[in-house]
Amino acid sequence: MAISINIKELCFQYGSETVLENISLFIKPKSFISIIGPNGSGKSTLIKNISAVLRPSGGVIELGEQNVQNMSSRDIARNMAVVPQEGAVEFRFTVQDIVLMGRSPHLRRFQTESLEDYRIAKRTMELTDTWKLKDRFVNELSGGERQRVIIARALTQEPKIILLDEPTAFLDIQHQIEILELLERLNREDGLTVVAVLHDINLAARFSKYILLLKEGRIIAEGTPEQVITQENIKQAYEIEIIINKNPFSGTPYIIPLKVSREQKIIQNSRIHVVCGGGTGTAIIQKLMEEGYQLSTGVLNVGDSDWEISKLFDIEMVEEAPFVGISEEMYQKNLKFIENSDKIILSGIPLGFGNLKNLQAVEYALEKGKKVFFIKQYEQFQQFDYTKGVGSDIINRLEKKGAVPCRTIHELIDKIN
Repeated sequence: MAISINIKELCFQYGSETVLENISLFIKPKSFISIIGPNGSGKSTLIKNISAVLRPSGGVIELGEQNVQNMSSRDIARNMAVVPQEGAVEFRFTVQDIVLMGRSPHLRRFQTESLEDYRIAKRTMELTDTWKLKDRFVNELSGGERQRVIIARALTQEPKIILLDEPTAFLDIQHQIEILELLERLNREDGLTVVAVLHDINLAARFSKYILLLKEGRIIAEGTPEQVITQENIKQAYEIEIIINKNPFSGTPYIIPLKVSREQKIIQNSRIHVVCGGGTGTAIIQKLMEEGYQLSTGVLNVGDSDWEISKLFDIEMVEEAPFVGISEEMYQKNLKFIENSDKIILSGIPLGFGNLKNLQAVEYALEKGKKVFFIKQYEQFQQFDYTKGVGSDIINRLEKKGAVPCRTIHELIDKIN
């Protein structure tokens, strides 16, 4: 039976410091809600209060019709699983051992796991891409691998509600999307209630049905992504100016922060040409601008979201008419930009026959001895290859010829620097 969470005038203090103040929120069964806000806004503290890790200074939290403070930890665990912000495991357990611990609330004292328990654990490890790690020791895993194991353990509890505190913090871009897509599917198909603290506003907008925006322990906005993610709300919470576009794939709000550090010294003799499109280059462009690089972009269709951010920052670019493929004229112009650049970046663009010339231009860059970097996420986004494999073949060829793959923007920046 699905259960709700009812938070009534919740207050919490650490000593004399008020961290949460008069938080009231009703979370319906089968919801997918994200909690966002700047550091220190009380997001993690709210999760810990809901899960009864912390005791409120005032107010009540009800799980169904019961006050969580009056429930045993075993009863809470049968209904609600928690994925903490830091999933460190100090002991030398195997991954399978850790995941099987999720069955503990369903076992009697001294009862061992049954074949059914092992089946459930295997299923969640397959869902979280951790089955291949089952015999590894968890304290030897990377942060991202360990995070997926902790999520698998939580799902093995077969909870009605899952609370996650920044579940994508240690994951690469591929596993960030995979985990959130998994949670979205479990929410949609199995009725799992998902409450997640997310640092990335764009991910929250893409996957959530409802968003709670906190600042200094208070709710300043709540509602659908479109209702919460507005220029006024984000400025009030984060003290930054933004522009809001629509995610080209999901149609959800997509923010572009405009507070770029113009005071940094421009990096001399280091011009970077970014081959992008469809919004895949926006975060890369912003980060490179913050780092002080001189940029150019292209080929971009007029009106594309990457075209808009390039126009916004007065970046030189190669432009093509909207909704058409790349002409020979613009292709040759793109090659000139590449020749005048020191490094080339290929973002994770969807692959279509209309933009194959962008991939060919990157291949030309390699032949000219340019240093090429690319965001490697094509294993995940094969559904966005509309060229019957031609585009993917070029990507594979680029890597064989020396293009440097990067899983995240942070890794990209590290390798460029």
